[in-house]
Amino acid sequence: SEYGSVRKILMNSYPDELERLRGIGPVKARQLQYVCELAKRLYQGAADYPACIRSPQDIYGRAKDMQHLAQEEFRAIFLNTKNGIIAERTITRGTINAALVTPREVFHRAVKLLAASVILVHNHPSGDPTPSQDDIDVTKKIIAAGNLLDITVLDHCIIGQGKYVSFKEKGLM
Repeated sequence: SEYGSVRKILMNSYPDELERLRGIGPVKARQLQYVCELAKRLYQGAADYPACIRSPQDIYGRAKDMQHLAQEEFRAIFLNTKNGIIAERTITRGTINAALVTPREVFHRAVKLLAASVILVHNHPSGDPTPSQDDIDVTKKIIAAGNLLDITVLDHCIIGQGKYVSFKEKGLM
């Protein structure tokens, strides 16, 4: 009752928080965390992801698991010349209201993968996907760096609770 749901406590708690619950010791707390991580990965792997990205809705479909995260997370989806997905990586995890990211971190992997383009995705744990000025500024920096490397940033989507904002759709890029 303190956390609101079993999902919230299991998906968003550290082992020491779980250990405070009656009947859960250190080993059980870690086992629960491992099971939750496995469930997240199975859910991601089993989802019906498109082989390529054609719209912001495709991006949201691929990243909607981020709406449940208690901390900001910044991901990049790396694409080939036909917008086929080469890879998806979590670039950084942040706090409840910030995830610091630099162009270096985004394009390090993109260059290694020989990606033609990249899509940026991050979440707002508040549930409101409205872009902040910092979100807009960092996107502009990443786009400028991508232009120097000849790697196009196709979109930046912010995931909120049951909704998203696409920078491309909103004319922010």
